[in-house]
Amino acid sequence: MKKSKLGKSGAPVFRFKARLFRHPNMAKTGCWTLLNVPKMVSKKLLSRGIAKVEGTMNGHPFRAALEPNTSGSHWLRVNKAMREGAGADAGDMVKLVILGPEPEPTAPADLRVALTPSHEAKTLWKDLTPIGRRDWIRWIESAKKPETRARRITRSVEQLSSGKRRPCCMNIYEFMMRRIPTNVSRPKSLYLLKN
Repeated sequence: MKKSKLGKSGAPVFRFKARLFRHPNMAKTGCWTLLNVPKMVSKKLLSRGIAKVEGTMNGHPFRAALEPNTSGSHWLRVNKAMREGAGADAGDMVKLVILGPEPEPTAPADLRVALTPSHEAKTLWKDLTPIGRRDWIRWIESAKKPETRARRITRSVEQLSSGKRRPCCMNIYEFMMRRIPTNVSRPKSLYLLKN
């Protein structure tokens, strides 16, 4: 297993191989394809319970939950879309890259200023989960031009004021794939990224 650091946040990136297997109690139905996460990676997670992670399997991006397994580590349920994207099935060895836990997101200064006059937006911002705040920040920071960023900040405040908890058009996979360098071709965007 290799560990490296990438990105501004300094979140660790874990690279390892694991074999896909069927859960023994579900083998006849073909359900529950799993893989065990190495204990060294599992110990680095913020939670000993369920931990939400982002990563790639054989270059295919995913966002899923790691669940505690019976050996004191975690396992990942690998659904059909993940298996097909990775081109793998039970018994196959797969290459995984998992982004480790990121620190609590801090709103950029321009967003903090924009939130100040809106009591509703500011209140909802404080009520969001760290993942929710991170998605808004990622959407804003993924803008390539200053004018696009400014429009996204204005739109974020409007949407937060109206009770919306997630940005409408965040392409989490595109953002994640920029943080995980690979030698495989990038999948086409799964969502239309709007300004």
